[in-house]
Amino acid sequence: MIRLRTTVVLAGLLGLPAAVMGDDAAATSTIVLISPAVQQALRTVYGEKEGAVLQQTVRERAGGALRGTGCDDVAEVEITLREARPTHPTDKQIADNAALDRLRTHYLGGAAFSVRLLAADGRELKALRYDWYAPNDQLGSHAAGPWGDVRLASEGLGSQLAHECRAPRHAHPVTS
Repeated sequence: MIRLRTTVVLAGLLGLPAAVMGDDAAATSTIVLISPAVQQALRTVYGEKEGAVLQQTVRERAGGALRGTGCDDVAEVEITLREARPTHPTDKQIADNAALDRLRTHYLGGAAFSVRLLAADGRELKALRYDWYAPNDQLGSHAAGPWGDVRLASEGLGSQLAHECRAPRHAHPVTS
């Protein structure tokens, strides 16, 4: 009996995020692009498989912040990851340098982004840049994974996007 209740409670909790997101999650699409500089760093320093991890982190943390903000006129958010610095070494860095330790080697990481908020017709509503880097060990991520500071930067970007979306837009006359 207890096992059945636990299963029902877990099923309800796992289904909750989808129910909370509702139609709003489909209203705004988030695309994460990786700049050529970051692609080069992934190939040579961090490992190419880290690109998918970075894209998912940014999409979930920054894109998720727009849910429920009332950004009805924003159909797509295009985020370009311009720079990414890890908090701990990646698998490729460890494979390339045996002196690195997955947990004890710690960097001040972070990320830089360019963002475009686009209307359904493809028109750019707003463009902005955002970057965040850990200023010291105490204010950076304490996560064990390599991209903890990028996650914090993505969350900060998400807050900025939500703020920008809520800010009243002033119509600018189009001149030819």
